[in-house]
Amino acid sequence: MFCPNCGASDQSPNAYCKRCGEWLADKKSFSGRGGSKPEERMTAMLVFNSLSALLALFSAIVLYATYLNTPEAKWSVYVAGACCFVIAIHQMLSFAFALELKLRLKRSHTKDRSAIGSEAGSSVSALRGGETTQFIEVGSVTEPTTELLEAVPRVKDTNS
Repeated sequence: MFCPNCGASDQSPNAYCKRCGEWLADKKSFSGRGGSKPEERMTAMLVFNSLSALLALFSAIVLYATYLNTPEAKWSVYVAGACCFVIAIHQMLSFAFALELKLRLKRSHTKDRSAIGSEAGSSVSALRGGETTQFIEVGSVTEPTTELLEAVPRVKDTNS
C-alpha cells in the first residue's frame, strides 16, 4: 500500500504512514467507508463508557431509594444494587483510562508529525538535486569492466 499524502510504499492499511503520519484507511474493507481512526474509536468508547456508568449509577440509586428499609425488599434487590454500583465504578475507571489514552495518543501523534516533518526537511535539503558525491566517491562505471583477468594455470592430471 502507498501513502496518498507522501507516496511512501510498504504501508499497512488502517495504520499511520511511517513517513508522514497520515492515517491510511483500508478502502477494501467490507464496511465500504474504510477503517476509522483510533481517535474516532476512542471517542465512541468514551461516550459508551460515560453513558453506561451513568445508567448503572442511576439504576443502583433507584433500587436503593425504592426498596431500602422496606418490608418487601429481598436480599436480591440489595445484591442487584451493589452490582450496579460495581458496574458504575468499573465504567468510570474505564472512562478515565480511555480519556488518558486518547490524550496520550493525541500528544504523541502531534509530536511525531512535527518530528517527522523536521527530519524530512533536513534530509531533503541534504540530498537536493540527486547530488551524492558528498557522501561517497564513485568512480567511472566502465572502470572495473576494463580490467583483464589473469589466466588461471592448469594443473596436469597425473592419473592418466
